[in-house]
Amino acid sequence: MKTLFISDLHLSADSPQLLQLFESFWAGPAKKAEIIYILGDLFEAWLGDDLKDAAADSVISLIREQVEQGKKIYFMPGNRDFLIGKKFIRDSGCQYLSDPTVIDLYGTPTLLCHGDSLCSKDKWHQRFRRLTRHPMTIKLY
Repeated sequence: MKTLFISDLHLSADSPQLLQLFESFWAGPAKKAEIIYILGDLFEAWLGDDLKDAAADSVISLIREQVEQGKKIYFMPGNRDFLIGKKFIRDSGCQYLSDPTVIDLYGTPTLLCHGDSLCSKDKWHQRFRRLTRHPMTIKLY
């Protein structure tokens, strides 16, 4: 079994070369994996599931194709795409992971997290993270 982990790609329409690299990765190495974990910041920014973005729609379609072929793909939000919600999860076919999550990786308990929660000395970021991850803030968006 082959498992891949990706994080912090920061995909956006403003970076077409990066989108092309993602498409190449998705058509090559990702096809050979059985499980893929996306550990946040897949997108440069995600301001809500209701916004239309052609580049994001393309990425979602690529992910969905792999899910429909039987691949397990897990998604954990990062500090740039924490507003990804139920619509993205439904449309992509990913399974949502909370940050942090412990998985069994070939018999070894393995902690998965996006990582921005570990920037403990960055007090401003930690306050911002608490505020933006609060259910009421997310509901307001």
